Amino acid sequence: MGSGFLEVADQVFVARYPQWDVNVGLVLGRDGAVVVDTRASSLQGFEVLDDIRRLGADIEVRHVVNTHVHFDHTFGNGAFTAATVHAHANVARSLDADVERIKSLFRADPGDGPEAGYTSRDVVEVLATAVRAPDSTFGHSATIDLGNRVVTMTWSGRGHTDGDISVHVADAGAMFLGDLIEESAPPSFGQDCWPLEWAGTLTEHLGWLDADSVVVPGHGSPVDAEFVRSQRDAVATVGQVIRERRAAGWSLEAAVAEPDSRLPYALDRLDSAFRRGWLHAAQDGGDAAASTSATASTASSARPGPD
Repeated sequence: MGSGFLEVADQVFVARYPQWDVNVGLVLGRDGAVVVDTRASSLQGFEVLDDIRRLGADIEVRHVVNTHVHFDHTFGNGAFTAATVHAHANVARSLDADVERIKSLFRADPGDGPEAGYTSRDVVEVLATAVRAPDSTFGHSATIDLGNRVVTMTWSGRGHTDGDISVHVADAGAMFLGDLIEESAPPSFGQDCWPLEWAGTLTEHLGWLDADSVVVPGHGSPVDAEFVRSQRDAVATVGQVIRERRAAGWSLEAAVAEPDSRLPYALDRLDSAFRRGWLHAAQDGGDAAASTSATASTASSARPGPD
């Protein structure tokens, strides 16, 4: 962590930064470079540029891709003034609201200290950042032509958010999956997650991977397809338990509080998963009362963590 860009596949690099333990990707081609995610503030974005220049002074960043909307992946966009910023259409739609959400959380509880993964200075930088929105958006898929290779961006459904995408460098056998996958912590079920759909989304992305593929998560070390498959199964179990409890007529508060040996993650990490899953199941089933209850319960005042 913090050692600059390291090559994980042919001309595909990853830098892992200590603030929010976030990964930034770099894909080099004959006609320029693609940066995947940009960290949590304008200053942090400029630090990424400095690390790229240390890797190669002649590297020209022509494209930035945001894997999803969250601040630790998008707030550095403004540092890349010469690049086109790409994202799913849902990122452009929800960015302004998410910027206000995260800044409000930091104003209410700035946090500090090594255990939080960031300092008060980092929070000041986040709050001072004017976030640059995507320049180019897409619905299902889009490509970036780097001359000698193509980078493919694909939306295969909702999961961690409604705008998660994969960034696939097929010739190198490498894929960036943002926070659809995490290695250094359990996957983050936040107040904008889609726990009943997440596993199906990962199944779609797995179709592009083989046993030798390198997968870069949003947080943590690169993994392989088997890791993705295992985490997909764990997320599917969370969705299964949510569906079972609601179908059995449990109250939402009972469902949130009751342990289950099948659950792969601690209950205190699954509160939003249950509340969001309850909301989505209620909407699908036309249960207006349950939907209203779940909506009212979903808002969280938790200190911001890796998103």
